[in-house]
Order: sequence, then structure tokens, then C-alpha cells
Amino acid sequence: MAKAQAHIEVLAEDQQRINAFSRLHMKMQELERKLASEKRYLEELEDASNELMLSDDDNVRFLVGECLVHFEKDTAESRLEEVTKEAQDSSVKTAADLADVKKQLGDLKAHLYAKFGTQINLEEE
Repeated sequence: MAKAQAHIEVLAEDQQRINAFSRLHMKMQELERKLASEKRYLEELEDASNELMLSDDDNVRFLVGECLVHFEKDTAESRLEEVTKEAQDSSVKTAADLADVKKQLGDLKAHLYAKFGTQINLEEE
């Protein structure tokens, strides 16, 4: 016969941990989307840099906000380098934030599984 598991009471402290896990899980998903977007942006900047190197024009159009502005090629290259550096810094920060959130999630998951065992499911479906 199958042995029935004893019911484990959920304390307020446990509920707070479950809620914290849920919030962190949503934040993790948001950071993963943001990191993917930043990586795509960095690839686009790399493509733009390659196109700029291959360009024979002395003046090029550069997107600033929603406007295209004409720059000399050297100015556009230096501006593109600045934008790329800012995007790389942002991507590194997002990756660090994501690693921190994943560590916190792992700690909470270990604590919750230790208490509730198979009575709780914290895995993505």
C-alpha cells in the first residue's frame, strides 16, 4: 500500500518564502528577456560597426533617438564605440543581476523543498 504523506502546515514565514520565490522567478524571467534583448542589440551594433568600416562615404547617417543625423565617418565611429561600450556595460550588469537572482532562487528552492518535499512544485512547466 502507498504510504500517505503527513500534511505539513504552512506557516506565515513559509508563505513569505513562497511569495518571495514567485517574485524572484518573475524578476528572473524579466532579466532573461532583457539580457536576450541586449545581446541582440549588441549584435546589431557590431553589424553597424562592420558596415561603417566597409563604407566608402565620408558622411554617414547615425540614428539618435528617432532621428537620423549626418556625421562624419570618424565621428560616427567614435559615437558607435561609445554606444557599444554602454550597451556592453548594461549587459554585464544585467547578467550579474540575473546570476544573483538565480542564486537567491536556488537558496529559497532548497529551503522550501527541504520543508515540503514533494508537496510543493517550484519547477517551470
